[in-house]
Amino acid sequence: MMDTARLRQLGLEVRGEGQSLSATLVLTEPLENPVGARKVERVTFHIQGERLVPVDPPEVVGLRSIALASVQGAREMEAEVADAFNEHLFHVQRRSAELRALGLSPEVDPVSLGLSTHLADHGLALTLVADRQGNFQVSGAKRDGHPLTVPPGHTFELSEFRERGALVGYLAALFGEHGPAEAARTKPGVAGKGVVRFSEVVQAFGEGAIVPPRSGLELLVLLEVEGRPYRFAAARVAGRTFRGLLAGAQGKVWAERFELDDFPGVVPLVADLLKVPAEAVKLIGSGESQE
Repeated sequence: MMDTARLRQLGLEVRGEGQSLSATLVLTEPLENPVGARKVERVTFHIQGERLVPVDPPEVVGLRSIALASVQGAREMEAEVADAFNEHLFHVQRRSAELRALGLSPEVDPVSLGLSTHLADHGLALTLVADRQGNFQVSGAKRDGHPLTVPPGHTFELSEFRERGALVGYLAALFGEHGPAEAARTKPGVAGKGVVRFSEVVQAFGEGAIVPPRSGLELLVLLEVEGRPYRFAAARVAGRTFRGLLAGAQGKVWAERFELDDFPGVVPLVADLLKVPAEAVKLIGSGESQE
């Protein structure tokens, strides 16, 4: 159990006991909320083990927790809170600029300072929210007005997507066959509206054609494994570095960066991740499984 005497030594106001124990720090230099034009003069913490977790007011909820062993007094506690708060403001400014570069409109809640945006494409409507460390995830999704189940715990690095289309394609792969991927599920040799197969690119321009170092590139591969549909999406980050995602009906299976030179191929990767033989992985549109 937390030693309340230790909390008071740090200059905290202590209330409650056991699971309801909380501590409040009165700031000598209030934090400035630049959006809501408010001042934060007091910060309340919930006690979790040997850490203090900010829980009030809304501006500080979600900021990194403070290890009691790392502070010796109220001044150090206040400095920790201020550093975490200013770091969050930095992330809000940086991510807002990145959203605008993608043609998206950042929205900052004037009370909580939470950053979010809305993305709509081909009937797929997504709400994206950022945590206090600047990591984005999908918080809500609809297809033609109907709610979709959002896979839990999938965060992504926004700066890895230099074009809106790459971000849309990557996120749409999380939601099954619905979305832009649906157009790609056509019969072999029959392209859907706007869909370009790489076999057509090679046929038209030849194997010697190159993708310039700074050009965006995104790919989508539809698969079927033992009767279950999967989607593999990849977006170029820079040079020969890609961000890949494998998702099934239940959401994300795998998501990581990879170097093109080290990539084993879609079928070997999927077979390894799902622990099935390569023959069980069927590429939709190819008409057959591949090694």
